Amino acid sequence: MSRFKLWAGLIILFGAGVLTGTVVASLYADSERAHRGARGPAAQHERIMKRLTQELSLTAQQQAEVEPIVTRTHVAILSLRFSHQPEVEQILTRGMAELKEKLSSAQQSELERMYADLQQRWQVSRDYLETTKRGMTPP
Repeated sequence: MSRFKLWAGLIILFGAGVLTGTVVASLYADSERAHRGARGPAAQHERIMKRLTQELSLTAQQQAEVEPIVTRTHVAILSLRFSHQPEVEQILTRGMAELKEKLSSAQQSELERMYADLQQRWQVSRDYLETTKRGMTPP
């Protein structure tokens, strides 16, 4: 009977470990998804300013002077990126066509969903770029 109790205890302990691991992994995955949502260009701009402020110990006046420079630089980089966007999309279209030949129909649908998500992120960046350009004053 004591051997049965030992095995039962070990099985319960193992099950509790699996359950705990599953819950923790699920919570981690949820937090990662939430963090990924804050990766747009506006969030990137904020992270750049925060990092410069912290690592360079910028004063409030310096932050006010640096902010337009960071904005102009960020806009210039995004503009350059989007000036090449048609080429990028042509390359991706060809690559996706080749990929689809190797995938099942379910996988093709998932690939199309992934590409739609990518296009949505690009649109967020385009919208940010246009909004920021309109709000900028010349240096």
